[in-house]
Formats: sequence, structure tokens, C-alpha cells
Amino acid sequence: MRPRDSFAPMRRALPILIALSAMATTAAAQPYAPARPAPPPVRAVWDSSGWEMLGERTVNGRVDRDTIAVGRYEGRYNKLTLVVTDSDLELLEFKITFADRTTYEPRVQQFFRENQRTRVIDLPPGESIIQKVDLKYRNLPGGGNAKVQVWGFKTGPAVVVRRATWDNRGWVKLGEQTVDGRRRPDSDTIVVGRYEGRFSKLTMVVEDSDLELLDFAVTFGPRGETWRPSGIGHYFRENQRTRVIDLPGDERIIQKIDLRYRNLPGGGRAKVEIWGFKEAPRPAFSWDQRGWTMLGEQTVNGRGREDADRIVVGRDFGKFERLTLVVLDSDLELTYFNIAFRGGQDYQPPVTHYFREGTRTRVIDLPGAHRRTIKHIDLRYRNLPGGGKARVQVWGK
Repeated sequence: MRPRDSFAPMRRALPILIALSAMATTAAAQPYAPARPAPPPVRAVWDSSGWEMLGERTVNGRVDRDTIAVGRYEGRYNKLTLVVTDSDLELLEFKITFADRTTYEPRVQQFFRENQRTRVIDLPPGESIIQKVDLKYRNLPGGGNAKVQVWGFKTGPAVVVRRATWDNRGWVKLGEQTVDGRRRPDSDTIVVGRYEGRFSKLTMVVEDSDLELLDFAVTFGPRGETWRPSGIGHYFRENQRTRVIDLPGDERIIQKIDLRYRNLPGGGRAKVEIWGFKEAPRPAFSWDQRGWTMLGEQTVNGRGREDADRIVVGRDFGKFERLTLVVLDSDLELTYFNIAFRGGQDYQPPVTHYFREGTRTRVIDLPGAHRRTIKHIDLRYRNLPGGGKARVQVWGK
């Protein structure tokens, strides 16, 4: 039995101790290097041209409230933005009060990092006079006191207002109304029936303040049909007008226009003008009637419903090679046109379905190599909405 070696553990640990001693000697030989301080945070940098700082506040508490009064600044603003510096911040409430005491609370993110700003906040829907901005916020644990700046984009002095300018030659002002409601809608009716003539187009001009349009309905005479144009914007800026609105069915007699709208927060009372484009009177219809014989004339009595008439010709008129239709006094939809000959098959010529007042069809050549004796001509047609009673003449040659 071998004697026990009591120094074996020390011999195994000796290389490790020598390595640790060498590392300590090397570290002791190097000079002391203090830890570098963290670089200062980068300040918020953004293009502030056109922007004005409306106010600045420092957040002092866990929950702090501040008010930035803006009413003393002249002019109007259509955009806002918030800039946070010096520390992180939690925004709890952001409320804008306008000059008419209406309020707007835009949705903005709740947490802001130091030297960050919000997206651009568009005021509804454009320029508005701001009375004050109320803020509720708090600093985040581990940081200092955040500083908050409110900036507004200024569109110019409120007193400088450009009138809506456009070429109104050929346009007739049908009426104007002042919008009295802000939070509640206002309804008005512009009666147009007293104006003589017909209109083919409309446009709306908004003055003095911004406007939200809720409904726009046109009632035509004499039957009282109602039509609502599509594609009209809901919001109108002061001194703006709509696109030209083409009325259905060409020229129409307008009975009235019903409007439903309201003023927008921060503005005054908008004034609305409705203009109609009045077509010049049409020249009297004329065509070269030499060689033509009028075979008959009928007045169309139906409007929404269809009317049917027969023009009896017979052999006393003679024989014909060609026909033409003349439409007078109003527009017309032709649904059926049949010619019955003596001793032959009927003929239905392909002609246009819709005819404007004071027009005629192309010359209709009758089938067959020779002149034909016409027994009668059957017509089915209807007047178009918004017009009067059309008069139809059939001529033969």
C-alpha cells in the first residue's frame, strides 16, 4: 500500500494560480480609464418653416395639467403638432377649444420619447381660430421633467379673405342662404320655379366660413321628381365652389333645391350660393321642306307612361320613297315606329330612340324598288321627365 500524497491537490491548482497572478499583474500595469458618459440625446429636428410655437410647458408632476392660451394670436391655423424634449412623457389628454367654444380631441399616441413630435394634426376640416389647448400628462419613472411645445401652422391673417372668383358668364344665381347651425344641422330651401327657362348645370359657392354639406336634393318640375347628385364633397372650404353638376336629361326645369348643412367648429356662419347655367334660347327649327309632304302630326300626351298614336295616310296622298320624323316643343323617347303598306309587309325602320326638341330623323328610305302606298303609320312614344308635351310630325317624299 502506497503512502498518501497530501500535496497532490496543491500541485494540480498551481498552474491556475500562476495564470491568475499574470492577469492581475497586466491589469495593474495599465492606466485607469474611467467609463465614458452617454452621448446627449439628439434634439428634435424638423422643418419648422411656416410653423409658430403657440406655447411651451414643463411637466412637473406624476399627473400635471396645463393650458396654452392661443386666442391672443392673430390669424388662423389648420394644423398642429406637439414636440417633447428633455425627457419621456405619457400624454393623458389633449383638447383643443375653438373661438366658438366647440372642442376637438384628436387621437394621438399616448407615449412620447424624448425629442419626438406627433404626426401633423389636421384641424377639422381646415383653418380654425383656436382659443386654447388643454394638456394632461405625466413624466415617466426614471426620467426628468419633460418639456412640451405646441406648434401651429399659420395660414395667414384671418382678415385676408379672397373671394371666390370664377367665370360666371352664362350662370344665373338662383338663391343664397346663411347657415345658422354649428353642432346641429340647418335646413334651407331655395325655390327656383319662378325663374323662366331651363338649366343644364348647377354649382354651389361657399363664402365667409367653412361648411359641412349633409344633403343636396334637386326637385324638378312639373312632376316633382327628386334627384341627388353623387360625388359632391362633404366638406367645403371658405371661398370654394363645387365642380359643375350636370343635370340628368339635359336641360331641366328646377322647382326647388333642398340643402342640409352645418358650420364647422372655429369658424363663423357660412353663406351658400346656388348658381344655374342657363342655356341660350335655341333658334327656331328649320329645314328644307321643298318636295316633302306632311302626312300627319300628333301630340304626345304621356310622360312616365307610354302614348300610342296612328297616322292614317291612304292612297289619296300618293306613293312615297322616303320618310322623316320631326320632333318639336319638347324632348321625346320613341319606343315603336311601324309603317303599314298597301299590299305588302309592314316595315319598322331602325331609328334613334331619343330625340331632342327641334330635331328630325335621318331620311328613311322605304324598302322596294318603287314608290310605296302607305296605309298608316303607328307610333309609340313618351315625353321625357322635366319637359313638356312633344309634337311629332311625319313627312313623306
